[in-house]
Amino acid sequence: MAGNTSTIDFATLRVQWASHSAMAAICAYWTISKDQLIRLKAVAELPPRHDRRFRFKPKRSEIRDPTPREIAQACREIQARWDEATREHRAVEKTKHVTILRFDVPSDLRDAMEGDSGDA
Repeated sequence: MAGNTSTIDFATLRVQWASHSAMAAICAYWTISKDQLIRLKAVAELPPRHDRRFRFKPKRSEIRDPTPREIAQACREIQARWDEATREHRAVEKTKHVTILRFDVPSDLRDAMEGDSGDA
């Protein structure tokens, strides 16, 4: 959502930019959008920040993939809330529904079908 850029203090913005604060953090601080910040970069003549060494990187200990046991537990908890229609819809092998129609066969055809049992 676009914010009001007329209240931005360029001295503070320059300090934030030079400290390699994340663009999302700068935008949240000023309550402006990323597009507005990019336009302000040109207006304030801020230098490009191409050096990736200074970018924010979360600690590796904060990022952890779930274990197979945790994934299986989460799946069981989710599937426990499914109704039968959802379970059938998401099943890999779908239930094959077969309908057998009953109809009346005239007696003369019934005799011909019963007599033709393949005893030729």
